Parts: sequence; C-alpha cells; structure tokens
Amino acid sequence: MPKQIAQRGRRWYAIHTYSGYEENVAHNLKQRIESMAMQDKIFNVLIPTEKKIKIKKRQTPDSH
Repeated sequence: MPKQIAQRGRRWYAIHTYSGYEENVAHNLKQRIESMAMQDKIFNVLIPTEKKIKIKKRQTPDSH
C-alpha cells in the first residue's frame, strides 16, 4: 500500500459494518461517490483485510 501523505483538509473516517458485508458496503459507497460527483471530497475507500490460513488435519488410512 502506498504511504498516505497528510494533506490539508483531508480527514479519515471509519465505517462500521457487519462481518462479511465489507465488500458490499465499499462497493455501494464507491457507487454513491460517483453518482453524487464527490470524487474531489472522497479520495479512497480502503477495506482492511486479514490473511487467514486454514490447516486441515491429515487423514491417514487408519483414521476412517
């Protein structure tokens, strides 16, 4: 992610959503920004993500 440069007049805002709806909220927010011509006021929409690794137990022929 590129380093964010603080510029005069810009502020950060956080939007709370239900788990699993982050992508939908971001998509709707981006559509709203475009339809209301607010690209000069809202510059970016970021979705924090977390990588998860799922480890499955190894099955052996005797474990059936």
